[in-house]
Order: sequence, then C-alpha cells, then structure tokens
Amino acid sequence: MLNFDIPGVYDALDLVMRNYPDKFTPESKIEIDTLLSHCLDGLGDDSEKFLSTLYIRSLKSYIGDTGVNEHIYLKNYEISQIQLFDILSRKFPFVKAAHDVVNGIILSRMYDKSDVTILDIGIGQGTQICKLLSRIPDSAHYQHIRVVGIEPFESALRRAEFSIRQELSRFSFSTEFVGKRAFVEKLSVDDLRALLGEDPGAVIVNASLALHHIQSLEERDRVISCLRSLLPDALLLTEPNVDHFEPDFYRRFQNCYRHFYHVFQVIDRLDAGGVDKNGLKLFFGREIEDIIGRHNGDRYEKHEPGYRWVEKLNHHGFIIDRDCFNPLMEVGCGVKLTVDREGFLGFGYETEIILAVICATTSG
Repeated sequence: MLNFDIPGVYDALDLVMRNYPDKFTPESKIEIDTLLSHCLDGLGDDSEKFLSTLYIRSLKSYIGDTGVNEHIYLKNYEISQIQLFDILSRKFPFVKAAHDVVNGIILSRMYDKSDVTILDIGIGQGTQICKLLSRIPDSAHYQHIRVVGIEPFESALRRAEFSIRQELSRFSFSTEFVGKRAFVEKLSVDDLRALLGEDPGAVIVNASLALHHIQSLEERDRVISCLRSLLPDALLLTEPNVDHFEPDFYRRFQNCYRHFYHVFQVIDRLDAGGVDKNGLKLFFGREIEDIIGRHNGDRYEKHEPGYRWVEKLNHHGFIIDRDCFNPLMEVGCGVKLTVDREGFLGFGYETEIILAVICATTSG
C-alpha cells in the first residue's frame, strides 16, 4: 500500500481558491464536495474546518450547488441577535477593549472643556456612546454636551437615540442629541456643520468600524477632507487592519483567511460556551461572504490596513497622536497591544495585527 500525505484543510482550500473562477472544472466541484464533507465532520469543534466551510459557502453563488448542503449544518450554530450583541459588547476583546481605549481618549480630550460636541459616524445602536456617557459622573463640570449620531439605518438610529437620551437625562447640565439618517459620504461639509450647530464647542469625531463601508477611495478622501474642515480636537478611527480592497481574488482570499483565522483563534479563547463561540464565528461568515462571494462592484466590506488610513489622514492635514495610547493595557484572550511605527494602536494575536485604532488631531 502506498503512503502519501493528506493535505491539510487550508492547503486544500487554497487549491480551490487558486483555481477560482477561471479554472473551475467538473472535477473541481467534486474536490470541493470532498473538502466540504471533511469540514462538516466535526465542524463545531474545529475552527479551521468551520472557517473553511464559510469560505466554500461564499463561493456557492458562482459555482452553483454542490452535492453537500452546508446550510443544514451551519443552521445549528445560529444564535439570537441578543446573544450575539451581548458576546460582542461584553466579551469579544476587539470590540470591548477598542471601545474602552477610544472612550478613554475621548474623555481625556473632554476633560478641560465646558462645551463638547461628539460626532459619531456610524453610531449604530449607540452602544459605544452609552458606555462613554456612563463614565461621566453626575457632578461633571460641563455646561453642554451634544451628541450627533450619523447612521444610515433608521431602526438602529431610533434605538441609539432612545438609549443615549436616557444616559443624558441624568446630567444636571445642558445636553442634546441630534440624529441624522444618512450615509456620511452623502453629506457635504456644510451638512456636517449644520448638524454640529452654530457654537459646537470642542468637536470630537468618532468613527468606529464605519469608514470602510464607503465604497470608493475618492469618497473616502472627500469624507476625511470634510472632517478636517470641522477642525476637530480629535478624530478617533477604528478599522480592521487588513486589505480587503485588494481587487485580485486570490490575494484578497489570502488576506481574508489570515485575518479571520486569527480572529477565530481569539474566539476559541473566550470565556463562553461552544454555542456562543460558534454563533459568533457564523456572524463573521457574513463578512467573509461579502469579501469572497461577491464581485468587486457589489462588495460592502472593503477594509484597508491601518497604515493606509494614516496616509489618508496625513494627506489631508491631520496629525497622528501616538502618545495617547497605553500599550500595557490588559485585553485578555491572548490579544496584545502595540503602537505601530505608523502611529496607530494595533490589537494583535500572535503574528497578526487584527484591529487598528488611530487618534488624529488638527493641531500639534
């Protein structure tokens, strides 16, 4: 009997992706079915199999159905939105710790100001801003705090307004919430100034996991230019540190796999049950499907690495503040903080920097 090495899960997946889409053959579909069947066996206990299954699923819209239906298996790992929200906000270090870091910097910039306007781009349901406001004591010295939230989805914006107004109501000083349902790239600098009001005081801009949804590089530059025109005391930008803007499919797959492989390793270390961990992995499968399973013109998750965001900010006259970070902060789950030579705070696991937080100002 001949002995030969069976390729690992990644090696087999890599071969599939090398052949996509121009070199696919009927034999390729058989190979994909074989790999998928292997991955589905023990799916819930093996992150590499789970991840590879999500990649194969993302190709189904192009290669057509194969003989194996992975949806039946993956459906077993779905969890409710409430569970998912709880894990992301309380336990997942890339969300929880990034919020803590950014909110700490915002509070430090607010400390000696009396009037403050916080402009939050992509405010979502207001989770981060509510955490920020909860750290401000009732006896704080402020005269006025205005929160301006820009969010394209109405239901999320309504939830944000309700939650933030509740937090603001406990203060004795003047407060205000202004919500704007819009994509930020559709707003002009005059629109932004109108949202801030005639006398906004110190302006602090927060954009957490939002700007990569702007589809073109030209629009990203225009938005950053508009934000620079507001002369903010600080701009806090949080973005995944990975190149999913890459047009070449195979290189984009390599970037994507390396990024989410390390994300899944961190998920495996969470203080949570297997159901919650796999539900969180399935949640990230939606991003993988966008990055890998759609043509370039239809994709929404167009991440850029941290250094490119630094370049954009520098180009438009922002000054990167690298001294505001505390890389000694404990994050947990094996995640380490490092200040990159480009000036952003990197959230890393093993050799991969997964998330970048950038603090920029308009004066030295």
